[in-house]
Formats: sequence, C-alpha cells, structure tokens
Amino acid sequence: MISLVLFFSAPSIEGPEFNITRVNRLHMGAYLCIASNGVPPSVSKRIMLIVHFPPMIWIQNQLVGAMEGDEMTLECHSEAYPKSINYWTRETGEMISQGAKYVPVLLDNAYKVTMKLTIHSVSPSDFGSYKCVSKNSLGDTDGTIKLYQIPTPSTTEATTVTTQVTVYVPPKTMPEVKQEKKRPKERKKIIEVHNEIPPLPDLRPGEASKPGKSYYSLF
Repeated sequence: MISLVLFFSAPSIEGPEFNITRVNRLHMGAYLCIASNGVPPSVSKRIMLIVHFPPMIWIQNQLVGAMEGDEMTLECHSEAYPKSINYWTRETGEMISQGAKYVPVLLDNAYKVTMKLTIHSVSPSDFGSYKCVSKNSLGDTDGTIKLYQIPTPSTTEATTVTTQVTVYVPPKTMPEVKQEKKRPKERKKIIEVHNEIPPLPDLRPGEASKPGKSYYSLF
C-alpha cells in the first residue's frame, strides 16, 4: 500500500510491469510508478491511462411533474471518451436551443458530463417528452424524461351568507280559568223588633197612664 495523504491509501503492486485485463472506463485515471532502492530520494513517474468508450447516459428522474407557471429543471448524466457532443431535443426530434424559454447547461468533469435544461414559466405546450442526446466518434445514445402536468389547486373562497329570518312567536297565554260565580250572599232578613215606648204623655194630676203600643219593623 502506498500512503498518499493522511488517512488515505492506494493499492500497490511490486514489479516492473502492471497488467490490466479487460480494461474499461472505470480504470481511467492517473497511475504512479515509483522506483526506490532504500536510499532516498525515491523517483516517481505519473502515467495517465485514457480509455475510449461510447457515450453512456443515466437519468435519476425519468418522470417529472410541474404546474403551469412553474420553473422546472430537467437533468441527465453522461459519460464518454473522447468527449461527446450533448444536446436536448423534443419528442418530435426538434433540437432545443438556448433562449428566453429554454436554458441548457453543460457541466464537464473529465469524461463525465451533467446536462441540465431549465424551462421558464411552464405552459401547456411544454408538457411532454424531452430527450438528452450524447454522441462521440464511437457511438451515440439518448435518455428520455417525461414532463407531466400537475393540476392547479382550486382557490375558491368560502362565502358566508347571512339570512335574516323573522319568526312570529305568539304571546304565551295563560289558560283560561273559569271563575265561579259567587252567589250573592243572601241578604238576611233581619227582623228587628222595636219596642217603641212612646214618650209618656203629660199626666195631669188624677189621670191614669195608658198602656203603651208595640211596633214591628221588617227590613
């Protein structure tokens, strides 16, 4: 093992030759050949291995949804060597060029390329399939992303309607109470007996008094 930096090491093979069977794109990169006899300093030589291969494409999200008016970015990843030509097309085969509506962007990293397509203010005509295409001298390939419409949520406002209703409530009546007719108290007939004693007449000397009369009154 050869220690390159702290906490990082790379596998090593001793000998004057280093054989790689069935080389592929993953073997591409730099190799370091170091010669040492135990007496410093050591001598090293950096060798760059380049592998030629046709383009390869992989897509993380092949189905993407958006609402009208949104800004959407589609993304593809491509690998190829020699470097590839990369572009976007619609499902009809029409190539998409940069403008106010579409903005294609390419990010290179050695033999890897990230392709991005930004769509400003998505409209109904923008929904459908998009292809990211990669070509080089060894071949070509493409990947498809479908952009579908997400329904816009309704924005209906709740309306409160107040209705005034007048209800007639009859006054609460007390149950009719039959009053018993009071019989007039019978007027008692009072019979008063008056014994009227008339005043005594002036008696003359020698005259006898007469017996008094009795009177009855009826009321």
